[in-house]
Formats: sequence, structure tokens, C-alpha cells
Amino acid sequence: MELTSTEEIIKTRSIAVKMLIVEASMVILCGLLFFVFTSLEYAYAVILGGLAFVAPNLIFVMFSLGTATARSSGKTLALFFAGEAIKIAATIMIFAVSIILIEPLNIGLMFISYGLLFLINMTSLVILTQ
Repeated sequence: MELTSTEEIIKTRSIAVKMLIVEASMVILCGLLFFVFTSLEYAYAVILGGLAFVAPNLIFVMFSLGTATARSSGKTLALFFAGEAIKIAATIMIFAVSIILIEPLNIGLMFISYGLLFLINMTSLVILTQ
């Protein structure tokens, strides 16, 4: 059974939202663990790194996959690229605001948190698309 364009978008959006929920839950759990076992500084570094990954990806999913009525491939592609540009700008903005406004901040741990979520996301995509 072949999926239509609308069904594909709905299926993709559903998978993306589930992945974001799992990733956000992991960030919260890791933040709590760092708070309990290390310090508040490490906890919010982990949470901010996770926020820098999850929030822009949520924006991307809602913007690019938010409408199931994008029938023409040109419109779908344009929404995808616009969503990606917004995602990149939001990621940079979250990192910049965090680094500028929050002191003390373990910047290395914030980037490690972001990087681990990125690797988890890529691994999940590979597994789910096979």
C-alpha cells in the first residue's frame, strides 16, 4: 500500500514528535541526575544544551511538517528549507543567549549535551528509516 503525500507527512510528523518527546524526557532526566549527583551549574548546562537541540527541532517539525496540505513538491521543499533556516537560527540564538546571560555556565557540558542528543537523533533516524 503506497502512502499519499498527506499520509507521509502525517506519519513523518508523528515519528518526529515521538522522537522529540523521548529526547526532551532524556534531557529532563539527565538534568535531574546532574542536579542530584553534581551541582546546579552542571544541571542547567545539560538542560540548556538539550533545550538548544529540542526547541529548534520542535520549531522545525511544526513549521515544515505542520501542514498536511502542502501538496506541491515546491511548496513542501520551500517549507522544509525555511524550517531548517529557522531551526539553525534558533539554535545559535539559544547558545548565544545562554553563554551571554548565564554565569557560571559549564559551556563544554552544554555542547556535550547538545552533541549527544544530536547523535541519538541521527541514530534513531537511521533505525526508524530502515
